Amino acid sequence: MSYRVEGIVIRVRNLGEADRIVTVFTATHGKLRATARGARRIRNRLLSPTQIFTHGRYLIFPGKELHNLSQAEIVQSNQQLRDDLEMMAYASYLCELLDRFVDEELPVPDVFLLLTTVFALGSQGRFPLAARAFEVRLMHALGYSPQLYHCIGCGEAVTDNLLFTAEGGLVCRSCSSDYTNVMPLSNGTWELMKRLIEWDVNRIGILHPTPGALAELKALMRKYIDFRLDYPLKSLDFLETIKSD
Repeated sequence: MSYRVEGIVIRVRNLGEADRIVTVFTATHGKLRATARGARRIRNRLLSPTQIFTHGRYLIFPGKELHNLSQAEIVQSNQQLRDDLEMMAYASYLCELLDRFVDEELPVPDVFLLLTTVFALGSQGRFPLAARAFEVRLMHALGYSPQLYHCIGCGEAVTDNLLFTAEGGLVCRSCSSDYTNVMPLSNGTWELMKRLIEWDVNRIGILHPTPGALAELKALMRKYIDFRLDYPLKSLDFLETIKSD
């Protein structure tokens, strides 16, 4: 039995003198870890298709601990994401976030489409929006979506004087003392979050939020994601060091 899958390489690790262990996030089989024999040799056919961020089609044979990646062809090289330092930092962050939250061999087709969409958007120089869209929609797709219409404490509808907690989303003023990491949420950022979750993923690119809204959403989602992680993401320090937004 073998898998013929379309996927994106989200992690690469060297093995021995010439091999690679690649983690491929696929549309149909979720996250697969596989050995690509000889993939680091200059003339090997697997050299280019197993580079980080590459979108390709792969033939993978199942194994006990690691699968075996034996054939590959490139759909989209995403070379620009490797050539530009800031793009590489953003793309690395998104891949690590995905790797940490998604279990192996758990199909999440919506997330695969999301990743290809935000990579394309980021390649156009819009990674600040692409990263926020990925964070919000990844949480939604995996069942961690923040509550954006009712207080997570009492269940009452909340439409003004908005407060947001990393523990689950909106809280009303009366319930806010029961939660930690409570932050104000502006109406503009609230509307942006709702659109990022509810709109078709292909429409995200028509959004042009203000730098202030993106900065506020970045702070909110950083705490929201950190609340659900056991330890920090390694790629964040690098991203914060070199980003220009």
